[in-house]
Amino acid sequence: MRVITDDRRYKLWAVAAPRDEAIDRVLDAIPEGWVAALYDGGERGNRILKVLNLEPGEVREITAKAD
Repeated sequence: MRVITDDRRYKLWAVAAPRDEAIDRVLDAIPEGWVAALYDGGERGNRILKVLNLEPGEVREITAKAD
């Protein structure tokens, strides 16, 4: 899932849910005012989801955070 923040930065989020539920689950997890859109990561995205081992319905930001 691609998320756009208030300051127009892009973040990537992973969600273990069917496509028709994914946006709602991410919108519930992100701050109000941010925008979420489906993003198909293709085969690489599928590998990332396997590595994350998300539980059904789980939502997680996967963008690297810089301190």
